[in-house]
Amino acid sequence: MGDYAAALKSLRSAFQIQQQAFQEGNPAFASTYSLFGRVYRSMKDYPKALENFEKCLAIWKKALPENHPNVAFAFSNVGDVHRLISNYEKALVFHQKALNIQENVQCDPTDCATTYINLGETYREMKDYSKALTYFEKGLEIREKKLPKNHPDLAVVYHYMAKVYLATRKYSMAIKNTQQAVEIAQEKLPSAHPHLLEYKETFEKIRKKM
Repeated sequence: MGDYAAALKSLRSAFQIQQQAFQEGNPAFASTYSLFGRVYRSMKDYPKALENFEKCLAIWKKALPENHPNVAFAFSNVGDVHRLISNYEKALVFHQKALNIQENVQCDPTDCATTYINLGETYREMKDYSKALTYFEKGLEIREKKLPKNHPDLAVVYHYMAKVYLATRKYSMAIKNTQQAVEIAQEKLPSAHPHLLEYKETFEKIRKKM
């Protein structure tokens, strides 16, 4: 819902209970650290996001086999924050570690889709638009099969793809993808949600180019 302060408050309450119930490093903390990371990433507090995702990864690496899907997802999250702080080479390394697991063991296909999409966004920011599009299409294909047609996670990919089409001056494709993102977000997200506002901003940018 984009209410990150409320999310953090709930997570801190959960974390305090876990601290009373478990020793530091217990696997129960891993998903809490991961959720903290997601909230801080959404708030653009990347140092705190990275710190929490790395704590999650360290716990899973100790508690689980090295090719476990949870380890892969933690690699992908760490990689995504490196992308957000422009450490693109590190981002690619972590995403590749995630894919090496996800493409070779049975895991939730939507987790694999997230890694493809994170890779796509890394390549988009590196201005390697053909690779970016390839990975976005792989991720989108999985999400379209596994999620409802109006799921906000589809809007995220449509928006990323629109940015690629905008950068490569394919404005009709860009506007089509942004419209899809906006329509889903208007149906599923609050009117002041950061994602919806961002999609509308991209729509206006493309409209001015056409």
